[in-house]
Amino acid sequence: MGTAKLPGDINQAAFAEYMYQWAATLTQSGANFPFILPVKADKYATGWKISLLKKMPEGNFDAAGVIQGTVEEVSGAGPVCMIRFFEGPAGMVDRRTAAPSDPQQRLNIIIESLPDVDTIMSTMPVALRNGVAKCR
Repeated sequence: MGTAKLPGDINQAAFAEYMYQWAATLTQSGANFPFILPVKADKYATGWKISLLKKMPEGNFDAAGVIQGTVEEVSGAGPVCMIRFFEGPAGMVDRRTAAPSDPQQRLNIIIESLPDVDTIMSTMPVALRNGVAKCR
């Protein structure tokens, strides 16, 4: 989905924690509440992920799509925040037609079916800038 080059002097662990806190509190902001789908945020040592959940036929909830952010060292560039999108187990659960076989088409369909992706991604640039400012 995107990348953001981070300053070489950034505290990477603090930045990853800051971005996790942003992800974990997304639905508590009046500007973003309520999301259409339930969301879940998870923290990793080098990043975070936001799972957009859908109800499975068995009645439980699972990820339809996952936005994952990681801080990685890139040769020649230094620290970079990598933002990726992955299909989750519930990604095609409510399809009425066969899923496309082309991986790019499949991901596009999933992203289009998750309206909260636009809201999350539109708030991320400000969170990234604030995280850089606080973690240098």
